[in-house]
Amino acid sequence: MFLKLFKLILFSKLILFIWTTLLNASIIKNIEIIGNERISKNTIIMFSEVELNKKLNQNEINSILKRLYETNYFENISIVIENSNLKITVKENPIIEKIIFNGIKADKIKKAISENLLLKSRSSYNEFLLKKDRDQIQNSLKQLGYYFSKIEVFVEKLDDNKIILNYNVDVGNKSKIKKISFIGDKIFKDSKLRSIIVSEEYKFWKFISGKKYLNESTINLDKNLLRNFYKSKGYYNVLINSSFAKLIEDDNFELIFSIDPNIKYFFNDISLELPADFNEENFDSLKILFEEIKGKPYSINYVSDILEEIDLITTNEEYHSIKATVDENIDKNQINLKFQITETEKFFVEKINIYGNNIYFFYKEFFSFCDLKF
Repeated sequence: MFLKLFKLILFSKLILFIWTTLLNASIIKNIEIIGNERISKNTIIMFSEVELNKKLNQNEINSILKRLYETNYFENISIVIENSNLKITVKENPIIEKIIFNGIKADKIKKAISENLLLKSRSSYNEFLLKKDRDQIQNSLKQLGYYFSKIEVFVEKLDDNKIILNYNVDVGNKSKIKKISFIGDKIFKDSKLRSIIVSEEYKFWKFISGKKYLNESTINLDKNLLRNFYKSKGYYNVLINSSFAKLIEDDNFELIFSIDPNIKYFFNDISLELPADFNEENFDSLKILFEEIKGKPYSINYVSDILEEIDLITTNEEYHSIKATVDENIDKNQINLKFQITETEKFFVEKINIYGNNIYFFYKEFFSFCDLKF
């Protein structure tokens, strides 16, 4: 009984909301734009997606506000409906006349920090986007090894609602990798693991190498290199749990990789599945390879080699439009592999059009005119 009463009340509220919305809807007969200077009335109407002689309710007004703010052209917008007249009042964002980076002399650094910014010269200024750009510059400097950079932003106001953005940047000293450590049940010696990664420990004689400085992209590459190395040695489920930099002194860091290799895996059953019309004898070399690696420690390199061999065989035997995939099934510490070759959809070229070859036709017509062969 209570549940039925609750549903009835809820349904009544829904009907009331819909009815109220319909009652409050107004048919728009005229659109008035106030406060615009650079942006034309027609452009604002186009962005708003408002149409004359159509009803407009509060939800639709909220959608108009959202669309106009998303253009990033306006600092403030208000919408009022009076006697079927839609009045949109706007305050335009300033235009960025130019962007200046103070404190940076190297063109390479200027290019790196400016290429992915949201705010550009001649674009509309927006405080929210400015904050995102500032964070982006800070991240770009970290990518270059400047972990202690300081950035201040000054907005210089000009006439005609224009501004100049000034970034005052103190990049500071590059953050050096003083030491590289590996923790966890790493199995292999540190010297071996250091030879796998790209990052290097800082030595005064390595004045040319940029690998001695902290770089987030390089550290991520190092993690992938370590992961692939362990997978090539049978550690299928290796985890590079974390890599972090610990400040030792001033601008010197210790780069630490935490490694959990987990158990060692071995190849078990390896099979090949072919389309019915393929000749199995063409793949005998693969079956021999399968027998050779059975029982050996799992290696991602072996899997890549097998896929390359499949590609080579299918190319030599003129099998076209094929796709090779591998399914891995784990049983305790053994891995079963099933390589599958499937045919993909074939495409045929019906016609070839060549455009822009005007020189060819010029000479063809010229030689024809001179009664010469071409």
